[in-house]
Amino acid sequence: YNFSEGELINVNTKRSVLHMKFDIEGVIQEFFVKRFERPHLKDVIHTILNHGYICSQAVSEYKFAFHLLERGIETYHPVCWGTQTCCGIERRSFFITRKIQGRSLIDFLFEHWSIFGQSEKETLVRAIAQFFEKIHRAQLNLPDSYLWHLFVTEPVGPQQEYRFAIIDLHRMQIRAASPQHAARNLGALFFSLPEEWFDDRLRELLINTYLEQAHRDLLASRDSFIDEVKKREKMLTARRHKPTLAHLKKMI
Repeated sequence: YNFSEGELINVNTKRSVLHMKFDIEGVIQEFFVKRFERPHLKDVIHTILNHGYICSQAVSEYKFAFHLLERGIETYHPVCWGTQTCCGIERRSFFITRKIQGRSLIDFLFEHWSIFGQSEKETLVRAIAQFFEKIHRAQLNLPDSYLWHLFVTEPVGPQQEYRFAIIDLHRMQIRAASPQHAARNLGALFFSLPEEWFDDRLRELLINTYLEQAHRDLLASRDSFIDEVKKREKMLTARRHKPTLAHLKKMI
């Protein structure tokens, strides 16, 4: 838990992440250790609702990662976890993951967006929509579905297919299949899309592509679903201010 050889990132009073590199038999391998300190009562309740029993924040996110991977949804690959308790109550915990085989989607977009033609932009947007449809088809709720939590591999093959991964699973919920959950996830995504990159036409393409493949229960209430997406985006914008390219640049 106290290991400190690496780059400390994403630090707050409850969580922190340490980026570590090790030379393992002549090969540099990268890992991340996420540490949790003194969980809130709501965090404890969250573990009960999702796993059926009380567990530490590290164990919970460890399980969430495997839950995604077992359903063909890429995320960080867990290595191990540890928990310190007092009278059975978590005091602090950690879990370690391997670095995702890909790169931050924001990094990728800063490098490629300005040279992409319209067709290439649309291909990427459709792939993002299909990725989230796959997440929701697996009955998962990921409230923190922001652009900066996505990773991407370079497009490969004749069809130039993109593959994505998603991180930050702390607030994830399983067996959450409601249209409202899905719409709120997309609202968070739309909030995080900088207008300098994603104009109205691309945003419309994203939601239309998603709904073309979505479960019929979502399609049956298309207008109300889109309204819920916009409502969530508007609420987050009012609370945090919509991110710009300048803001995203500081995050990388």
